[in-house]
Amino acid sequence: MEKDRERWNRKYSEEEFPLKEPSDIVVRFYNLAEKGRALDIACGTGRNAIFLAENGFTVDAVDISDVALKNINHHNVNTIQADLDFYRIDEGSYDLIININFLSRRLIPFIKEGLKEGGVVIFETFTLKEGEDYFLPKNREYLLRPNELLYLFSDFYILFYQERDRIKPDGEKAFVSSLVAVKRCLF
Repeated sequence: MEKDRERWNRKYSEEEFPLKEPSDIVVRFYNLAEKGRALDIACGTGRNAIFLAENGFTVDAVDISDVALKNINHHNVNTIQADLDFYRIDEGSYDLIININFLSRRLIPFIKEGLKEGGVVIFETFTLKEGEDYFLPKNREYLLRPNELLYLFSDFYILFYQERDRIKPDGEKAFVSSLVAVKRCLF
């Protein structure tokens, strides 16, 4: 944990993060959730958490970097410094859970359990696409496979799913999967 925290703290201390506005998918679909409790997984400097707080949610914003979390100053945002490799989401706690530009497959069952019945998940992250001009992290385990996100939430009611090219703020081309789904008991 300490090594990851130090790496992310260094990154947030030394680099300018151009993403200040909330993610398009969050802006587009947040209102499908009941106003209540929201969780922002790997929140970084809080652009999505603050947006949700300004739109009526009480937000738990979780990240490994205490440097990033210090940037979040909103009375409806509770910051939680935690290593997401070990983090557990309390069962039935949230009306909305967002996961943007982060992947931990270990968290998927906790996300599902952490939502209240009728709760909404908004999930968008990088996906594997071969090609020399596509963003590829050093560890490919941080990339979804094509249609994997759809499969991971196939027991939810899917409202929106898309895989598409996207240009990152640094100009690099990436391929992302986006999903919006509702936890509904269909049986």
